[in-house]
Amino acid sequence: MDVTWDYTNQREYVRRISEGMPPVIISAVVTGGHQKSENPAMPVTAEEQADAAAEVFAAGATIIHIHARQAGDPTQASHEADRYREINDLMRAKAPQILVDNSQGIADLTTEGSDFVGTAHHYKSAPIEAGPDIMAFNPGPMTFRGGAAYTGGGSGPSKVTLATFDDSERTAHRLRERGIKPQVFLYHPGHLDILDYLIQRDALDKPYFLQLVFGQQSGINTSMDSFLYMVRNLPEDSLFQTCALGLEEIQVNVMAMLLGGHVRTGLEDCIHYQRGELARSNAQMVERIARIANDLGRGVAAIDETRRMLGIDK
Repeated sequence: MDVTWDYTNQREYVRRISEGMPPVIISAVVTGGHQKSENPAMPVTAEEQADAAAEVFAAGATIIHIHARQAGDPTQASHEADRYREINDLMRAKAPQILVDNSQGIADLTTEGSDFVGTAHHYKSAPIEAGPDIMAFNPGPMTFRGGAAYTGGGSGPSKVTLATFDDSERTAHRLRERGIKPQVFLYHPGHLDILDYLIQRDALDKPYFLQLVFGQQSGINTSMDSFLYMVRNLPEDSLFQTCALGLEEIQVNVMAMLLGGHVRTGLEDCIHYQRGELARSNAQMVERIARIANDLGRGVAAIDETRRMLGIDK
């Protein structure tokens, strides 16, 4: 069974509805920018993240995506390779088969001597050295207003995260050298141009593992029109996964599963199971997605199927 195709070709879609689509790859995103004060189930220590890895794998996720927290202060993010390596080792001890997906970090970039107003950052790739199976990276700039990017505002300063064409190409080549599968995050249509550049520069291997992100500040919104626009403009040989921030997560993920895509879910993207109800765990979020995937006739990808579809060797 082909794992990629022209997702918007109507005849192809009808044929695949009849014959069956590939099973859904589920990524669990267990820790993001939220704190335990917002949802006590949020895993923030290395041990809690390792326990979450075992739980989400049992629930149907074959990929775990994490953001590291500092050992001495788990309310603060860590971008150090050693910290990621420690967490990766613990997760693999608890869930030996799960694919580990580390997130590209963000580090301060000085604006001294510039007329830029605000706080600038650049993407940092230290987690590459921690030996993940997959690494998520952002190919271009984004801007955030106030506090956490997940909440749509706050009292902090506006921020910009920076990545140039050259930064992204260097990151992609470093990942290839280390045998790490890149997952390119696309937040808006402009990032599609950078993706095309990386493909033209032979910086990415097929299938292209793409994360379509909806509802992020300065990114594309969660409407069906936005969803279809992004999917219609994907390059050939793309295997896409979707996520949305907040309660829109489930609607966007269902759209992806209907069209042949794959999904991610977890407390990084939404701390609520439904409106007014906090999620009890990351595993609860994965269980819901797995149930929907089965009800839609897609089924859930096992670890060997996930590796085969992504081209990741054991």
